[in-house]
Amino acid sequence: MSEYDAFTGLPIKVSDARTRRWAAILVRAVFAILVVGVVLSAILWAAISSDMGALILSATFAACAGLLVIRQALLAERR
Repeated sequence: MSEYDAFTGLPIKVSDARTRRWAAILVRAVFAILVVGVVLSAILWAAISSDMGALILSATFAACAGLLVIRQALLAERR
């Protein structure tokens, strides 16, 4: 690789169709994680303590943000 080649950020070339498919899968995964996390957080908030509920809710939002960052990185690499 020449020092002047453009850096794509991904180790392999990914087709547009595959990128769109994975972007859609990641969005569905975010919604699923969000629903499960909010329900679990509400249950733990009421049953155990508000600290556990808030911890689960924070972890849920962090996981969702991480998956959306990966999705945006994939979409940014399309050409």
